[in-house]
Amino acid sequence: MKNKKVLIRIIIAVVIIGVIIGFFMLRKDKDGNEGRLKKLYEKIVSIDQYSFEIAENDTKKTIMAKRGEQTSIDQTSENEGHLTSLIKDGNTYLVFHDKQEYYVYKGNSVEQNILGDGLKEVVDKGNYTTGVEKVNGIRYTFEEYSGTTIFTSLNALNIVEDNVKTKFYFNKNDELVYMRTTYEDTEELLKIKFTESTDDALFEIPSEYAENS
Repeated sequence: MKNKKVLIRIIIAVVIIGVIIGFFMLRKDKDGNEGRLKKLYEKIVSIDQYSFEIAENDTKKTIMAKRGEQTSIDQTSENEGHLTSLIKDGNTYLVFHDKQEYYVYKGNSVEQNILGDGLKEVVDKGNYTTGVEKVNGIRYTFEEYSGTTIFTSLNALNIVEDNVKTKFYFNKNDELVYMRTTYEDTEELLKIKFTESTDDALFEIPSEYAENS
């Protein structure tokens, strides 16, 4: 009987510890002061220029950059080549660097706030879990959200939103450095580099490029 009581106490203690850990791990961003990702979103929508690089590997990356009213989405991949979507002067310029040509879509600027909108969509989910784990041998703090995001290129039909998990990893300076999206047996790890500066070349079309209609 005595052993049984001791066992019951141990079980109760384990349950209580589990509840406490769960309480601290599952957090809701109610006042805007807790979430690292929300702080990043608020910075991005408040500053005049930034560069946000997303790299899957050495040959496939996307740079989302903004400078004033100009937005550049620069994509490079081994299979698809080098393509830039440049939004300025109220128009969108689709630039094919490998062909040295571009197209102009007048009065079209629908992707001007794509990064801010994409982060807001994640932040507005509200609930997220936090923890610490290693990526490439280094420990980072993460925030994990459920549901799809604009940052993943996972290809799957009939995705169950609640089964998609994305972890945003932050270093000791609270800088976002990685994103990891998992869905069933599929995983995608992206390296992130965010700076408050931009490269002039992202907003220019070389003079030797030909305009197509």
